[in-house]
Amino acid sequence: MSQLDARPLLFVISGPSGSGKGTALRWLADFDGMHRVSTYTTRAPRAEERDGVDYHFVAEEDFFKLHDSGEIFEYTRTYSDSYYGSPRALLDVDDLAPQVVELDPAGFVRLSAISGRRVVGLFITTNSEEELRERIIARGQGAEVENRLRIRTQQSTWAWMYQYVLVNDVREDFLENLTTVVKSELLRTFGARRMLELRKELDPTLNADKA
Repeated sequence: MSQLDARPLLFVISGPSGSGKGTALRWLADFDGMHRVSTYTTRAPRAEERDGVDYHFVAEEDFFKLHDSGEIFEYTRTYSDSYYGSPRALLDVDDLAPQVVELDPAGFVRLSAISGRRVVGLFITTNSEEELRERIIARGQGAEVENRLRIRTQQSTWAWMYQYVLVNDVREDFLENLTTVVKSELLRTFGARRMLELRKELDPTLNADKA
């Protein structure tokens, strides 16, 4: 793909539980013009989560009806037997607004292969396994800590496939780095669109189909 890529942007946030994915999603959702896409899940919502914002919470039967209808185009089953599915909105290229979504690494790879958008992956991690352990316990998920640490190890082997790996150590530094990355990618897309417009203005043959 040429460096001049004017396709609409899709930011994919991935990382282990407790790494700061939710913080990143909420931060990016406040960017002017950014559209947060909510995925589907069959697990029960946590106390702080909102249906239609954090996820679309649905029964398993309804989840597979959505998959059969094409609304969910890919899904993953977790160690806890919950399902997570990606909505068809992630394939929409008619809307030029940038999107942000949380997906696991397998979902990121599949989406990158089929989406008409320019997919930019951001893998969020922590400085150490011990730091992640403390965060998981602090969230009241101590009983799941070993499973989640095992998943962290598995997911970290995918990190090299992402365009960016961000370490969430000091919150302010993490958000500053995240902002720099996103603004840079948005500027790149804006510049590409402007350059394509200029090329059409300077080369009449590019507008021949409009004659």
